[in-house]
Amino acid sequence: MTAGPDTGRGPTGGAVTAGARSLAGPSTSRERTAPGADRQAVAALGLYVVTLFVFPSDLVIRVVGGQGYVAGLVSLALLAAWATSSLLGAHDPLRVRHPTRGALAYLAVTSLVCWALTPFHGLTPVQQLAADRWILMVAGFAGVVLVAAEGLRSAGSVLTVLRVTVLGAAFCAVVAILQWLFTFDLSGVIRLYTPGFSTDNLYSAYQARGALQRVTGTTLHPIELGVVAGMVLPLAVTVAMYDTARSAARRWTPVVVIGLAIPASVSRSAVLAVLVAVVVLIVAMPARPRVTALLFLPVGAFVIALARPGYMRTLAEFIGAGEDDSSVASRLSDIPMVQRLVAEHPWTGTGGGTFLPANALDILDNQYYKSAVEMGLLGMTGVLAWFLVPIVTALVARARSRDPLLRALASALAGSGLAAALCVATFDGFSFSMFAGLHALVVGCSGACWLVAGRETRQPASSSPPAGS
Repeated sequence: MTAGPDTGRGPTGGAVTAGARSLAGPSTSRERTAPGADRQAVAALGLYVVTLFVFPSDLVIRVVGGQGYVAGLVSLALLAAWATSSLLGAHDPLRVRHPTRGALAYLAVTSLVCWALTPFHGLTPVQQLAADRWILMVAGFAGVVLVAAEGLRSAGSVLTVLRVTVLGAAFCAVVAILQWLFTFDLSGVIRLYTPGFSTDNLYSAYQARGALQRVTGTTLHPIELGVVAGMVLPLAVTVAMYDTARSAARRWTPVVVIGLAIPASVSRSAVLAVLVAVVVLIVAMPARPRVTALLFLPVGAFVIALARPGYMRTLAEFIGAGEDDSSVASRLSDIPMVQRLVAEHPWTGTGGGTFLPANALDILDNQYYKSAVEMGLLGMTGVLAWFLVPIVTALVARARSRDPLLRALASALAGSGLAAALCVATFDGFSFSMFAGLHALVVGCSGACWLVAGRETRQPASSSPPAGS
């Protein structure tokens, strides 16, 4: 296969010639297109992403339970496909090593240890089903991470999957915008016309927040919508900058749409996600795009203020309320209860997913608190590894690579992963399937960047100097 004419344009708008690309490192036009060996992984992950964002995760096959939502079933199929290809010799997992697989394995082992001890805790049938669902959820994570990390073998393949991710998130954002501006709930239509699935949702598509009404899109809760939009925004910006085969309108429209989902959610967690992810992305940008991004940040804030009058004032009131805000006060009052419950089962908890309080006021809006109660100190280390290792993996991959595209993708993934790690301190993220599924994809793509950067460093050193970052 020969590469076609090299007529792309760079992230700053200038033409990129073949000679200039050679100075950027080993990445070429040929490598930036998903090669044949990657096509199956790209297609499978693309299907997963579409089902994750299009079908509401409260649509489940009742007999399967909480993991029976569409994307959850696809993730389990991905694990089966990875295992089958490994057993038949089509893929050799021993030939590739990446930190994200270690984090996944540690989460899986600690989860299984906690789950194996559930018969000794006197759980109710509902709690035992929740513990079983936790194991299925981790198995779904494994399918996504292993196929993404070990199936995406070039920066171009990662870019292709993230392009689909951005488009999927844009669809979810469009649903939210329709709910917000026209009170039309497209997610209800999807629920109605998806055969074989039943709805298992405790939340409404519309919720009051101060003087404003917030919406959910195809997520389960406005907080999930805002955090997901904040995690995807740096990915969307990076795709728009580097996916230059498409027109500017097609690349930047999803960025605007996803950005509008943030005020639609009226969520402080969304603001935290955006600030963290965008700051990481901007700091890691080359100097010229960094200046451009800094100039456009006030413009973006102004557009949000115009799009939703009262949004900034409402957020400022809730942030300034401090402990007087009911949600903040509730989270602070959870600390004594968490300490007491952890003391009852300090090492392995009662099993993942088993904390199901009868009183809604006792729900823990903090995944770290919830994991400490359910899985003890042992399981908590697995959860921490799951959130922290991918961030370091992406940053190290960025440092090892000379390819501007791979460096940009790794930076965006690091920002997205850090946003997830911080935001789960503000809500119980594993209880929300779209957030958990998106984070699994970020983990897998971070592992893919690590492996691609490693293959790049093992290539013969080029006589050309590496491009600056």
